[in-house]
Amino acid sequence: MLQKIRPVELVRTDVIAPIPPVPPGLHEAALKGTLIPFVGAGASRIAGCPNWIEFADRALRFFVTQSKFTHGQLDQLSRQPPRVKLSIARSLQREHDLLIKFDDILYPEGRNTNEKGRRLYQALSSLGKIFVTTNYDDWLDNTIGAPAPSASGNEDATTAAIGEKRTVIYKVDELTPDRLERPNTVFHLHGSIADPASMILTTQDYLRHYANDHPSNGHVVENKVLRFLAFLFSEKNVLFVGYGLEELEILEYIIGKARLTVNSDRTEMRHFLLQGFFSHERVLAESLENYYAECGIKLIPFLRDDKDWDQLIDVLEEYARLAPAGAPLNVQVLKDMEALLNG
Repeated sequence: MLQKIRPVELVRTDVIAPIPPVPPGLHEAALKGTLIPFVGAGASRIAGCPNWIEFADRALRFFVTQSKFTHGQLDQLSRQPPRVKLSIARSLQREHDLLIKFDDILYPEGRNTNEKGRRLYQALSSLGKIFVTTNYDDWLDNTIGAPAPSASGNEDATTAAIGEKRTVIYKVDELTPDRLERPNTVFHLHGSIADPASMILTTQDYLRHYANDHPSNGHVVENKVLRFLAFLFSEKNVLFVGYGLEELEILEYIIGKARLTVNSDRTEMRHFLLQGFFSHERVLAESLENYYAECGIKLIPFLRDDKDWDQLIDVLEEYARLAPAGAPLNVQVLKDMEALLNG
């Protein structure tokens, strides 16, 4: 059973701020170099990528364009969950030996050209040095630098420089805790567009990916994904970005599988979740604040009234300005090495 914790950081307010204050724990983690942004579909959606439902629909529609599936069949599946649609799309791919063009699905406006996306991921590049994402796209695979000045002398976000290539990890065997000590790395927890076969899409994919450790031939076969997540949540400070209410299912699944535990004597949350709300959703925000607190996660609500989800860009830019990522302190590096050896 989850232990009750003292609600030290739970602050009730009648107003949700467009740009909430940076929690002290988050600011400290950023300066120490232990803050790791955990990026979800909401971030890529702002950058022009499809949401989960659109992604599944477009995967099926691909076979309509190839005359391997009819509009009538597509309509019959319209109310099915995305994972069901993706399972059928995977079956059609095998049946007809046709590779789904995931690039066209993920980048309908062109690859990494979206102005809002460049602003958002530039802010993330300033806020962290190591990233974990459940997204398939490659927005995090390169650093995005400051916008280049235009001929008029003004900065143009559409020409923000694509900078250094990050180390990209997406294979399960490479999801090892020691790699969380290497700056300029991005972990694609559910696979990458660089290798479509690695993408976790269907219900069976998820069940296999997050299966518990199990005995085999007298030995315990460890799930490397779960070990990776356990180390991440126990030794690092995670900032969840781009997880709205529609992504709660996968977020809860990840958190639950990581076997998060809460220390009843802890006075400060270790992890943080940026989530947007409308002003009339204040009670919902307060309820979710208590819910996430039981998992050791501090909810940071921001107001969507004026800019909807685009408000997240302003929040991240301000956070990147106030709490830029620092280099890991020697004492933290030693602590993480000890945890690796004892793990």
